[in-house]
Amino acid sequence: MYPQRRYLKAHVEKSISEPKTTFSLPEQERLFQYLQDAAGEFGYSLTDAVIEATHLHWIIGHGDAVDDMAGRLKNRMRQGLNRGRIWTAGYSHRLLFDEEALENARRYPTKHPGLRLLCGRRVENA
Repeated sequence: MYPQRRYLKAHVEKSISEPKTTFSLPEQERLFQYLQDAAGEFGYSLTDAVIEATHLHWIIGHGDAVDDMAGRLKNRMRQGLNRGRIWTAGYSHRLLFDEEALENARRYPTKHPGLRLLCGRRVENA
């Protein structure tokens, strides 16, 4: 198991006692818009996004440190919803260096009903 996944698993197990944040369907759509806006603001290339009631997934091209990129996007989405703390600390990430890795990463989000962006194209099945 990758070190960041061990950290995330330990963090999730520790935070289970905290109240779970859930997003209504309108909030999910707003989160998607805030994510797109923030990606544009910071010059990131958002190609894939899934917004679920309790979490999200994205594939994004960027030139920043992963911590900086994730923090910026999570902060802009939090500011947009104006609900106070909505994210747990940390995240899970994989670096995608070739087309095979990218295609494998894209298969996972397609299984989620919150799919909104796939290969740079808006998906209307959310």
